[in-house]
Amino acid sequence: MNTALKQEPVFWHDLIQPAYDSSGKPNFLDSTGAVLEGLYTDMPNEVYHALDAHSSTGIKTFAKGRHHYFRQYLSDVCRLRTKQQEYTFDAGTYGHMLVLEPHNFHGNFMRNPTPEDFPDLKLIDTIPQLKEALANRGLAVSGSRAALISRLYNNDPTLPIFEVLREKAICEFLDQRYSNYLRTDVELDEMATFYGIDTGLSRDAKIKSILALSPSQPIWEDLVAKHVIDHIVWDDAFRVEKSTRAHPKADWLLSDGFPELSIIARCPNTGLLLKIRFDWLRKDAIAVDLKTTLSTNPTKFAYQVRDLRYDLQQVFYTYVANLAGVPVEHFAFVATEYKDADNCEVFELAERKVQESKDDLFDYLEEFNEALSTGNWYGHDKSRATWVIDV
Repeated sequence: MNTALKQEPVFWHDLIQPAYDSSGKPNFLDSTGAVLEGLYTDMPNEVYHALDAHSSTGIKTFAKGRHHYFRQYLSDVCRLRTKQQEYTFDAGTYGHMLVLEPHNFHGNFMRNPTPEDFPDLKLIDTIPQLKEALANRGLAVSGSRAALISRLYNNDPTLPIFEVLREKAICEFLDQRYSNYLRTDVELDEMATFYGIDTGLSRDAKIKSILALSPSQPIWEDLVAKHVIDHIVWDDAFRVEKSTRAHPKADWLLSDGFPELSIIARCPNTGLLLKIRFDWLRKDAIAVDLKTTLSTNPTKFAYQVRDLRYDLQQVFYTYVANLAGVPVEHFAFVATEYKDADNCEVFELAERKVQESKDDLFDYLEEFNEALSTGNWYGHDKSRATWVIDV
């Protein structure tokens, strides 16, 4: 045998490539803009969700009923989230980032200051306090809170007005963030373009233009919304990290691997292009999904698995990974609660349930492909007959 022609075995993690090359060109798209199969790291979340491929979330939605998939993905109906839903969603999102990609969290976000963050100062914060300070200086005490703050600040900028101190802290953070974390010219140009700043300016001029934005401009408010986290959400997210890392098995599972690994592969049975994004994939091919949950009670979490079809997610992820050459066999759910208690537990699905869910998955993929082809998004019964019920 000619040993010169002998090739070294290829391990699955040798197939991983960055989502973008050194020039910023996406490795996951061909010259025509079509999505390419493969394993990709460092793909922005919004880019992954915009890929023209089908995810486990879509299949889980379809499993609830075709009409559910149509409403969520094909209709123009938009239901806005409540503030409580936003807080819950955001705490989970930032908790994930702290556990899985702490390097992308630290330096990019700050906790929104509260009066308790200035314990050594006798703050002027409430409307009665503002009016009292104005009256002591012979100034008018009428108007909105913003007007009171502005009037008092203009009279004496050295006063410990909470909103002024809060704004100063945020401005200092944004100054540091955009001076230290705009690492590439590509990122800086994207930021400048987004905010209508001339990309032809020098690098320093572009940074100064961003930092010079007035707090009265909506553009500044957008920067605050992007980087300043509500103090309750911030504290929740850090407790998620602490509880997760305090669990020995969870801490081991979430080590020696790749965070947020995106995989794209084509289903040979349906021809559908499928995509997955592992929270964490260990180098020994053990997959880990981090769930922030209301309860880590095993019975309650089992109901959550059933209701939210985590079982279908597991077999979908395993299937797509196997198609891409990644030998995933073991899958663990790391569940962390933070709202009413702080705790983390690790769960795995019984083999019987995994096999049942595999059968479900292939049925759903066939039905889903048929629905996409025919455009038939009926409800619970294809014949559209009358249901006879006995209560």
